[in-house]
Amino acid sequence: MRYRFPCSLILSLLFCCVLQAQQLSFSPMRLFFKGAPGETVSETITISNTTSQSYEFLLSLKDWNRDSLGIKHYFPVSSLPHSNAKNIKLPQTSFVVAPGEKKTYTVSMRIPIADTQKIASNSMLFFTQVNAPRNETGDKSGIGIRISMEFGIQLFYTPQAAQKGTLRFLAFNYEPGHKKDSAGHRLVVKYQNTGQVHKDGFIRFELTNKQTGEEIKPEPVPIAIMPGDDQVVHYPLPKLAAGNYLAVAILDAGSDNELKVAEKNMHVEE
Repeated sequence: MRYRFPCSLILSLLFCCVLQAQQLSFSPMRLFFKGAPGETVSETITISNTTSQSYEFLLSLKDWNRDSLGIKHYFPVSSLPHSNAKNIKLPQTSFVVAPGEKKTYTVSMRIPIADTQKIASNSMLFFTQVNAPRNETGDKSGIGIRISMEFGIQLFYTPQAAQKGTLRFLAFNYEPGHKKDSAGHRLVVKYQNTGQVHKDGFIRFELTNKQTGEEIKPEPVPIAIMPGDDQVVHYPLPKLAAGNYLAVAILDAGSDNELKVAEKNMHVEE
């Protein structure tokens, strides 16, 4: 928990998209800084509040990374080797958005003068609400619940010398579930970012029944991976008819990157 209030329980919710229910939006959710050594560069966040409520936020920085499943983890400022938090400048650490107001917030970064760094760095800027109203429970315990919203803005710095690299497959496997229950089957993809910059994109799967020719194209899986990291995606398969299948996995990191394709023959038992 980031904040504590008397007789209340706070639930911090980290949003990486527009909060449609509350009609409060932050855009963009990711800032990318580029510049020459010694230069100070700035990027702007737009906050729109179309509700009848005022929102008050405290701002803070954290380091972060992703584990082998792509899940974010947070750490104290400047504790990770590829943190850029010490070079980030915030004009203020509190921020209020009035009802119906649209405001901008500018984040600056000073590019190190002796910039020998080659790997992209990152940090996270949190906007944490501190004026959440209490929703009473209706009993006499005196305990209410405050839902304190927290928005995380990813801050990336890409050095001029950073190599783009590519995504590549390390493994592509089929893991059958319980016999006579194909609902437990899954595809497992292990892949790597060979570059020195952050990458995101999709893994796309295609299945073809070799007996009937039926093609199955599940929804793409969004991915995001740090420089030089490996990640694993476990993809649960829909229930399949018994038979032999050709499974295809495609790593798609956008138009600036070559598509990578892997194939796997798989047999689904009755």
